[in-house]
Amino acid sequence: MMRNRWLLAACIIAVLGSVTLLGCENNLFQVKNPGRILDEDLNSDRALNAVVVGMSADFSVIFDDIAFIGARLSDEMEASGSYFLSTRARHGIIDYRDTDAYWEGIQRARFVAEDGIRRMQEVLGDAFNGDPRVARAYLFAGLANRVLGENFCRVVFDGGPDQPKEAAFQRAIEYFNEAVNQAQQAGTDDTEDILLAAYGGLAQAYVGLGDWNKAVQYAQQVPTDFVYYALYSDNSTREYNVIYLETHQRHEMSAYQTLAHIVAQQMGEPDPRAPFTDCREGDCPNAQGADGSTPHLRQEKYPERGSDIPVVKGTEMRLIEAEAALRSGDLSTFIAKINEVRTFYGLEPAEDVYPAQALNTVGSLDQDYATVDDAWDILDRERHLTLWLEGRRLWDLHRWNHPFLQGGTIVYPGVNPRASCLPISQSECQTNPNIDQTQNCQPYAAGG
Repeated sequence: MMRNRWLLAACIIAVLGSVTLLGCENNLFQVKNPGRILDEDLNSDRALNAVVVGMSADFSVIFDDIAFIGARLSDEMEASGSYFLSTRARHGIIDYRDTDAYWEGIQRARFVAEDGIRRMQEVLGDAFNGDPRVARAYLFAGLANRVLGENFCRVVFDGGPDQPKEAAFQRAIEYFNEAVNQAQQAGTDDTEDILLAAYGGLAQAYVGLGDWNKAVQYAQQVPTDFVYYALYSDNSTREYNVIYLETHQRHEMSAYQTLAHIVAQQMGEPDPRAPFTDCREGDCPNAQGADGSTPHLRQEKYPERGSDIPVVKGTEMRLIEAEAALRSGDLSTFIAKINEVRTFYGLEPAEDVYPAQALNTVGSLDQDYATVDDAWDILDRERHLTLWLEGRRLWDLHRWNHPFLQGGTIVYPGVNPRASCLPISQSECQTNPNIDQTQNCQPYAAGG
């Protein structure tokens, strides 16, 4: 009797199963790829939130990478790692074969922001002006163009010819101006930070063009305590801060014998703007870099995978004002602006730190970071430390034609001249017939 019941149950299950399989065959045995999100699916007001978040994400993804290569290529950090690019960058070498990821990343960030603005105009119509999302989109378009101009030797837009880096600064100014306009029209709490960041971006871009009157005009709009960040998170690998990863989880670059190290030795402790742990004494997985020889002085400015990186901040605005004053020979204003920055970080005034002769002398930049001979040396140190690991040092070396570029050495010997900017990438060289191949697409030749 029991056996018959089991047989009956088995038959019922088999019948039901066959019916289920017949009725749901496509679902069980065929996987339908839903495909990518279609372009037209983004043409709605609701989707624009995600579009603007994407602008922020694409900017952050490449910004920390550019800050990482800039630190290794400049005098900001010693490239103490074993990556192929680290072994070249620590000597000051980089060419078009090394820059695909950086070029494509910043071009993606630029295009996503600029094309996103076009989409927002189509979707929002008459509601476009004054929408807070629009102000943020214009800000990211300006930031992407500013980063492009500061870090690359030549710039290209959408398959066109190569142009001087000033073209990117001019483009950035157009977007920053519109970010200001849109933020003012929106007039919300959310857009106040966008407004100040756009003013700061304008100051940075006008420095790129050498227009110091305009740079100061906009820098003065930004309070000293203001900071606008590129955002990171430990939510996913795409969102990690790569500088943290390459100094805490790897030992790919070190502060050893850099200005940050020299100042710490002079002060008895690291400058608060450039904090680090000496892994020969601290609690680190390894006391040496990935090269097996360089002591690992691990940066602590970004102590977490989700540490954010400043892109505009008020202390830089004070240093822009200081540089403008120095260029015009106004040393009293120069020192006053330097002291505003030092006071903000809880540091002693310049008069108590730097030699009296240096405070009153307009000379020229020096490569010897252990001594300070004139006001330019002071500015060099203050910008170096204030903007440490923020993707700005290589740009300063370039625009100042800094002596470090003339074969400067930290641990490893540098070539002469060292690279001061990133070249157009191999991918652009191979696909764009409008650029000058001879000027842009050649192996690095120091001294050539």
